[in-house]
Amino acid sequence: MKKLLRYNLIILFLAVIFTIPTLTFIYRNTSISQIENRTLATAPVFSKEVLFSGEYFREWENYLSDHIYARDYWIKSYTFLNMFLLDKNKINNIVIGEEGTLLPFYTDELNQDLQMYLSNIPKMTDNIKKLNSSIKEYGGKFCFVGVPGQSSFFRERYPSYFSNNDEYFMENERYMFSELSRKEISYINMNEKFNNTANNDFYLKTDHHYSFTGAYQTYKEIINKLIEDFNFKLRLPLTETDMTINTLPNPILGSRNRQIYFLYPTDEKVKISFPNEKISYEKTTNGEVDPKFYYISENPYERPSYGVYMGGDQAETIIKTNRNELPNLLIFGDSFTNALEPLLYYHFNETRILDLRHFKQMSLYDYIEKYKPDVVLMIRDDLNYGNLQGNGKFDGY
Repeated sequence: MKKLLRYNLIILFLAVIFTIPTLTFIYRNTSISQIENRTLATAPVFSKEVLFSGEYFREWENYLSDHIYARDYWIKSYTFLNMFLLDKNKINNIVIGEEGTLLPFYTDELNQDLQMYLSNIPKMTDNIKKLNSSIKEYGGKFCFVGVPGQSSFFRERYPSYFSNNDEYFMENERYMFSELSRKEISYINMNEKFNNTANNDFYLKTDHHYSFTGAYQTYKEIINKLIEDFNFKLRLPLTETDMTINTLPNPILGSRNRQIYFLYPTDEKVKISFPNEKISYEKTTNGEVDPKFYYISENPYERPSYGVYMGGDQAETIIKTNRNELPNLLIFGDSFTNALEPLLYYHFNETRILDLRHFKQMSLYDYIEKYKPDVVLMIRDDLNYGNLQGNGKFDGY
């Protein structure tokens, strides 16, 4: 009997070690992890140099780790075990903080990036100063809008035994806005604005973006700034009674929750708004006619993500209201612009939005020279103040 059991165990072991690699080979075509939002490792290319350095086998280890059969199932099971059975509060580089807030764990790699961005701030503000001067030459106005990221705004919610990078964020904010002031560049510091109110609902707990409340407050600050400091004759910001605000029924698929396979229970929901007084408009996205401001699934059970706003990140969006008496606006920035766009366009003749990570037709300088917008807004979250790539790169594409 013992001999038969040994044989069965050997057969099972051999079946596993041969079956898993075979299935991994058959189903190896996945190149992107939707859950982790990253590109998976590619198969290493053989060369004598790579072989003798030891990199070849390390690359194979990374490749097999990324492409093992049913990888998502194994990771999800491991995540479930850690969250609900072992009761851990750091899982897959996500920290479960106070009030059910999901926050990033600051790895050595992420900390190195942040320190590099901090050291880049003088260069970044020099580039902004040059851009500001270029816009001034034809009579346009420029304003930098700095918004805190979710982990920055909620850094007090980290458990005490985790780093919340408080010193970095304080120095990052101080350095960025003191440099902007010294170089006479107009700005809005939304961290300062948010902290001057008692409201604590400006950010989503399970996503790295602000909530509708945070986006709406940012929108109001922008319009008031353009009226009060730049003397643009714009309609005052829409009040909540000027809009119909709807709450989507299903909880959000937050980007932080994505990293733990959406296992963290949440009742957090997405809000959208429509002005009560309608205006006609023409909207194109990446050259295609596209009248939607909100992308909502027809499936009543599907959960929305932050991508509801404007369909997520787009290379170029143009909204024309054909009211020539109003100024033209250009916005450029990462995903924090998305929730603002359905609000800001209402006040302008033409609104153009660029995400320089995806827009490759021409440089930002060439685009501004071509269209000469009356107002240019650069919207940047504080995790990227010193990032010289993407929306921090104005003269290349």
